[in-house]
Amino acid sequence: MPDRHPHGSLQRRSARAVDIRRPGALERKTAAVYDTTTEGMVGWEFTRTRRWIVYILAAVVFAIACVFLSHWQYDRGQQATRYNARVEQNFHAAPVSLDTVLPRLDAYDAHDQWKPVAVTGEYLTKDQLFVRTRPCGNGTGFEVLTPLKLSDGKIFIVDRGCIGPGSDPARPKSEPKPPSGTVSLVARIEPSEAVKGSTPAIRNQIESINLEQVRQRLGGGAVYTGAYGLLDTQTPASATALTKVVTGAPTVGTVIHWSYMIQWMLIAMIGFGGLWYAMRTEFRRLNADHPEERERARKRRQRAARKKFTDAEIEDELLDGYVPLSRWGIEGTVSVLPPAPRSFGAIGGASAAGAPGADASASSQQSPRRGPDVIVIQPSEPATGPAEPADSGDSTGPDRHPDRVD
Repeated sequence: MPDRHPHGSLQRRSARAVDIRRPGALERKTAAVYDTTTEGMVGWEFTRTRRWIVYILAAVVFAIACVFLSHWQYDRGQQATRYNARVEQNFHAAPVSLDTVLPRLDAYDAHDQWKPVAVTGEYLTKDQLFVRTRPCGNGTGFEVLTPLKLSDGKIFIVDRGCIGPGSDPARPKSEPKPPSGTVSLVARIEPSEAVKGSTPAIRNQIESINLEQVRQRLGGGAVYTGAYGLLDTQTPASATALTKVVTGAPTVGTVIHWSYMIQWMLIAMIGFGGLWYAMRTEFRRLNADHPEERERARKRRQRAARKKFTDAEIEDELLDGYVPLSRWGIEGTVSVLPPAPRSFGAIGGASAAGAPGADASASSQQSPRRGPDVIVIQPSEPATGPAEPADSGDSTGPDRHPDRVD
C-alpha cells in the first residue's frame, strides 16, 4: 500500500538519521591509551627523549637552587656565630672611658655594642622620660631614660631599667627618682633606635629610644645621638630598685640555620630520588616483557609476600573475603564457584520411619542446604603435565564438578 503520509515518512527517516548522528546515541568504547613518545623503546632509551631530558634538567636546576639556599643558611649561621662571639667578648670586657667608644656625639660602631663604659656625672631628674610598651619581666612596662650630664657639659642618656604599669596601663606605677649628686656608673653601649609609632606624645613618654627625638624633647644641646647606655652598676644605688633590661649576654640562635642548611640538602636529594623513582617505574613498564625484568618482578613479589600484613590489607581482607594472590607472590586469578545445594534428612529418622506415613514425613522435612564455597586458583601459566580424564559419572549429583573440593 503506498504511504499516505509521505511527509511523515520523511520526518521519521530524518529523525532516525538525527539519532544516529547525535553524540552519545551510539555506545562508545574506551580506546587503549599509549605513550607514543616512549612506546616500543627498550632499556633506558626513553631517557634520551625530549620529555625526560626536560625532567632531568628540571631536577638539576632544582638541586642547584637548593644548594644555593643551603649555602645561604650556612652564611647566616656563620654570621650568627661571629655575632655571638663578639657579644660574649664585649659583654665580659673591662669598662673603658666613654670617649674611647664614642669619640663624637653621633658616633657609633656596631662592633662596640654591649661594651661597658665607665661614666661619671649628675642625673637630670626633671628631664626623665619613660619608653612605653617595652618588655619588662614577664610582661610589658616602661623603660626609664634619665639624662646624665657629664663634667664637660655633654649629656649621655642612661636606661636605668624598667618598671611595670600601675592601675592605669598607660602610665607607670611610679616615677622612680635617680640618686642626687654625682654618681659613677657602668653602662653598656646600645645604638639609637628607629622612630616607631604615631601615638600622640604624652607628657614624659616616648615610643622608642630614638636619640634625636630625645634630644628634641630635652630642648637640644650636646646630647649623644649615636648610642646610649644600659645601666649595669651604679654608685650610689637608687632608692627604688628597677628591673634590669639585660642580665646576660643576649646571643642569637645558630642551630636553626644549621638545620635549615641540612634540610635544603635533603630536599635536593629528595628531588633526585623522585626523578630516579619515576625513571625506574618507566623502565619497568617498558621492559615488563623482558625475561630478566620478569624475574626481578617475581623476586620483588616474593619479598613483599614475606612482609607483615598492613592494616589496609587486613581491612581489604575483611571487606573482600580473600587476599589477592599477588600478595603471596603468585601470578594468577581467583574465582569462587557457587556450591551445589545438598539435601540432609531430618534428625531422628528412626522414629520417623516407624510412624505412619513416614516416607511422606521424611520427604517433607528434607530441605536443601548451601554447601561451602569453592575457591579455584588459576595460575597464569598452565601446567605442563598430562591432563586428567574427566569424571564420566552421573552429572546430576553433588560431585558433578571434578575440580571441586568439598
